[in-house]
Order: sequence, then C-alpha cells, then structure tokens
Amino acid sequence: MQPTPLTPSAQLTGHKGAVLCTKYAGEATLGPEILASGSEDQTCRLWDLRQMRVIKGIQKLNDAVSGIAFGQKSEMYLAVGTKVYTYDLRNDAMILTEPVREYGLNEDEINSIDIHPNGKYLATADDQGEVKVIDLDQHKLYKKLAKKHGNICMAARFRAKKPWEVWSGGLDCRLFQWDFSRGTPLNGYDTNSEEGSSAQMFNPPFVYAIETSPSGRWVAAGLGDCSVQILGEVGSKKKKQACHTRLMDAHTNLVNCLTFLPSQQSIEQLLSGSANGTLARWELNEEQVTANDTMEATATYQLDNSIARLNWIETCGGIDNGYRVAAAGVGHQSQGILNIYSIV
Repeated sequence: MQPTPLTPSAQLTGHKGAVLCTKYAGEATLGPEILASGSEDQTCRLWDLRQMRVIKGIQKLNDAVSGIAFGQKSEMYLAVGTKVYTYDLRNDAMILTEPVREYGLNEDEINSIDIHPNGKYLATADDQGEVKVIDLDQHKLYKKLAKKHGNICMAARFRAKKPWEVWSGGLDCRLFQWDFSRGTPLNGYDTNSEEGSSAQMFNPPFVYAIETSPSGRWVAAGLGDCSVQILGEVGSKKKKQACHTRLMDAHTNLVNCLTFLPSQQSIEQLLSGSANGTLARWELNEEQVTANDTMEATATYQLDNSIARLNWIETCGGIDNGYRVAAAGVGHQSQGILNIYSIV
C-alpha cells in the first residue's frame, strides 16, 4: 500500500526545541478546541484551534515537558523532570510561571502521565520502571506499582470503564495490567513474539507508547519492532473473552505514538505513528482480533518533510468526512514542530 502524502492544514510555530507531547481538550476553561503542547525548550503552550493561535504559555519549568493532562475542572498537569506540576487555567495571566501545586513523588525522570476518567487519580511512568498513582483529592501517593518492570517504564494509561485498571509498558518488552486499588498486577505480557521476526533481531519490541480505546475494549501498545500489539476483551458482560493480535507491515520504524480516532460506530479506529513520520489507520474488528487473523491497515500516510522525527500524535476532533490530528516532533534545524493535519 502506497502511503498517502499529507501536508499540514496549519503550522503552530513558536517552540524552540522538540515538541515531546500534546493533549487536546474539546471543552476547557479556556474555551472549546484547546490543544496543549510540551517541549524540550522547557515551556508549555496552549493553542486555540479555532483561530490556530497561542492563547497562554507556561515558562520557567527548568526541564523538558514530557507529559500533559487536563483535569475535569480548571486544572492542567505537567510532567517536568521528576515532578508533576498543577496549574489553574482560570489565571488571567498570559504567561504562567508558578504552579499552584507540586508533586515530587518520583525519584527518576517521568516519561508520561495520565488522568483517570473520574479525574481523581493521576498515573506516572518513570525511568526507574515504576508506576505511581496519585490521589488528586488528598494530594498524596495512593499506590506505588513497582518491582515488575526491569527497565525504563515509558507509558502508563488508565482504561475506560475499568475503574481500578491501569496499564504500563516499558523498555523491558513487558506490558502489565494492574489493579491499582490493591497495587497488584492482574496480568503480564511479553511483547517478544514466539516465532520472532527479522525486525526483532535489530529492533527489540520495546514498548514506547500505550493507548486505550474510549470504549475500554482495546489496549494498544506501540513497539520498537515497527508493530502494534493489540489486547482486548470481547463478548457479553457475563462472558468476557480475552483476545490479542499484532498489527504489522505498515511501519518501517519504531512505533512511538498512538491515538484512537473518534467514532460513533462499533468498530473503533486506531491511528499509529512512527518516528519517521509514517501513520497507519487500523479498524479493530472483533472477529479478526479474536481469531488473531493478520490485519492490514485501512490506510497509510506519510507526513511532509517538515518533521525530521515524529514524537506524538493526538486526535483533535472530527471534521467533515474525516479527522483532525496534531503531529508533534522536531524539525531539521532542531526546532519544535507542531502541525495540524486533516485525515479523510
């Protein structure tokens, strides 16, 4: 399948260093259609996508921004180095420099954060291989999920409609499903394929990214061997069946970013991205996943050459007959790149 070339519908300029992460909020304190971006230049910017302009900035962070999460009210959380900072977006200042709260519970660099659907918990994944769950009401550590990952933990994600479930993945080629109320793992998965592939000889299937579907049915993991691992549950409420499959042959570089596309249909769609700027769209069909059939991408895309390395993709709502997606990375002159693309 020949990739469809994509050119940006908008370019959001201003970051002086690589853009590492973004987060979209359809409705936020600052208004609708807000996109936040975090960068190696030690700043965060908030953009109004209706006007494609920056409306607020956060500076003096003293380290790169590796994760962003919006709270259910006016809060926004940033992972910066070993800390998580809370900002109140009701503050009228154009430039914010002081957080309203600081969480210093991690001993090593934080790679990602995620907020629970109920807004009461925040999960961090760090270089020490630990996942920590913070109680945002009590402002303290709720649970430390440790002693499982044997290497850097790259991602942690809560799962919709599973109130006590969080997933983690790392550079030990392991995925863990946790019950964070008890702090114990429910299941562990080794991403090393039993038969092995030629890609794995040179690119081990390290877990670089995790995303969970809005329905809670699917968990996707982007791997270093150019593939995507899918884990899920199908069947009725009384009789759930675990299933899995591997999505391959759409990427030629490590898959380091994932996002689910908004859908009103029963078949959910996943968009995967690799460091070299290729994207693949997948329809997660229950029957095919359950049968562990070989699945082909519905479509593949190639981002324009303004991005030298892709770090993050984020769904930013639907448009006429398609989707709006933010792609973040670094340019050929080491400048931050944040582009908006339309995928039909």
